[in-house]
Amino acid sequence: MNPDPATRPPDMSAPTSTPPPLPDTSAPTSTPPPLPDTSAPTSTPPPLPDTSAPTLTPPSLPDPSASPLPDPTTSQPPGALPAPAPEAPPSIYAGAVSRLAAYVLDVVIVAVAVAGGSAVFGFLVTVITGRQLHLTGERDVAGIALAVAWLVYFAGWWAVTGSTLGMALFGLRVVHRDGTTPASPLAAILRALTFPLSVALFGLGFLGILFHSRRRALHDLLAGTAVVYAPRPSPRRL
Repeated sequence: MNPDPATRPPDMSAPTSTPPPLPDTSAPTSTPPPLPDTSAPTSTPPPLPDTSAPTLTPPSLPDPSASPLPDPTTSQPPGALPAPAPEAPPSIYAGAVSRLAAYVLDVVIVAVAVAGGSAVFGFLVTVITGRQLHLTGERDVAGIALAVAWLVYFAGWWAVTGSTLGMALFGLRVVHRDGTTPASPLAAILRALTFPLSVALFGLGFLGILFHSRRRALHDLLAGTAVVYAPRPSPRRL
């Protein structure tokens, strides 16, 4: 016979509720940060300098063969004025005979050039206009043409090369008054302009060629020039 469930005593062996589990104290709730590694240094000290090798190198002495010592005979103290250009020896200054012969040859060249130019000019005028042009009868025009041609010839050659055709044939050259430096174009033109002055004084302007120590005529003194014998180039050996 089964008893009434209402009157049955409670079963004490089966609990009515399960208690919550206790927290696990063996596992920590948080992990602490790792400690720094003290075995490895945080910074490396700089290396010590090598005291076995010297840090300074003695300067090298200059090579006497590369930079020779100045010559005491030619060197000048600081601030001194430059030494004047050496003058040419009197033997290289051209004499009267060679200069006269060169000038006569140059005058002949100028006269032939003017005569030939006048003939060509007159022929061209006759061909173009049909009119006969006689320049030989006009002395004034011929004189002016000859003077202009003479001035252009001498001034041009002296300014460019220092020698005219006649002077080059006799080995002469117009230079600076020191006898070594080439004459400037301005000095050459001034010499050509003052050359007639030596002729106008009854030829007295040429006496300096005979009596001056450097054989300078009046026009040479005014222009600051001189006439020398040009050095001839030595023949080349083949």
